[in-house]
Amino acid sequence: MSLKAGVVGLGILGSQHLDFLRQEPEVEVVAVCDVRQDVAASLAAQAGAASYADYEAMYRENKLDLVAVATPDPLHKGPVLSAVSSGVPYIIQEKPMATTVADAEEMLEAAERKNARIFINYANRGSAFDRATYRVIRKGLIGDVVYGEVHLDDNISVPTKMWGERTEEWVSGSSTAQFLLSHVIDFLLWVFAPAKVTEVYAIAQQKVLGYTPDLYDAFLTLDSGAKFRVKAEWIKHIDTLVEFAFSFSGSTGSLFYTKRPGFGAVEGWRANLGDHVSTEGLLSVQEELAQEGIAARALVHQPNPTAGALQAGGAKRARGLEAFELPQDWWRIVRGFVDAILQDTLTPSSWQGYGPLPTGIDGLHQTQVVSAIVQSAETGRLVPVCW
Repeated sequence: MSLKAGVVGLGILGSQHLDFLRQEPEVEVVAVCDVRQDVAASLAAQAGAASYADYEAMYRENKLDLVAVATPDPLHKGPVLSAVSSGVPYIIQEKPMATTVADAEEMLEAAERKNARIFINYANRGSAFDRATYRVIRKGLIGDVVYGEVHLDDNISVPTKMWGERTEEWVSGSSTAQFLLSHVIDFLLWVFAPAKVTEVYAIAQQKVLGYTPDLYDAFLTLDSGAKFRVKAEWIKHIDTLVEFAFSFSGSTGSLFYTKRPGFGAVEGWRANLGDHVSTEGLLSVQEELAQEGIAARALVHQPNPTAGALQAGGAKRARGLEAFELPQDWWRIVRGFVDAILQDTLTPSSWQGYGPLPTGIDGLHQTQVVSAIVQSAETGRLVPVCW
């Protein structure tokens, strides 16, 4: 079976979607679209595809099985709704699904009416760091997670320079809540499913950029009782493009990792497991991760926490897992989308053990939480999340 595919939006991510899909043996990219006609024509020539400046014309003149939509955050609805009304059965859409709940609901309802499926590219789910975290937490190896902190920050060059002369216009239609926290919120909803966010309290700051908030800092409460602090800013003057770190406190252990380091930090992942995990259990998890291409060291050690003259005692034997330089496999999940289409399932062979792939309903839920964060920051009030 060969899937005839198109790509709408040929910027940084759209061109990567094109490159990825061209390499898939079951996919034939037949059309690409971008408002910049010269860019569309150039990339179309490389792919042996037709080029368009108008996605409606692309849909009208090609019978597509699949389209990847990688337009800027506030511009997802148009090409998605047009694809659905044109009879395209499968859509891979960049996150966030939308910048408003109303837009997300409209897109999801349109797809359901036409029996079309929207996949949302939450690429972090494919990273080895995040898959290892999913496995450890879902297995209860650190007990019940009661608190966590995540920060995802961008270099100030992102909202000021990344898209050239179009940067300010596009960034002003989004924010770190939509652009960055969409990744984080989806991650939490994925790892801790079926738990849902019940309420949000957030603050924002807008003193540097002017045309968009500099940052959002939010506290989330889940119906499981767990609480999380999530923060995203894009005014950092750092040497890297992104700084991304996680920390989770469980009832019997902890898990923390620096996925994208900044300020001289080292990329790495560590899970300090609960006492209920035996050495045999530790080695079993290590082997399970190895089968997923995740090379983690198994640790049996005796921590003795000290700080100068202060000593907490300890020296109790503990078990853990540690990994460095794991693959940032952003496109693993997109391969999963292709397999989901070919195998007619949300849990295809290339995505076993990680729950169903993210679809439009996941995109709606993420948009609902992000919208509550924005509303809370604007009103200074605790905002309930309605599902």
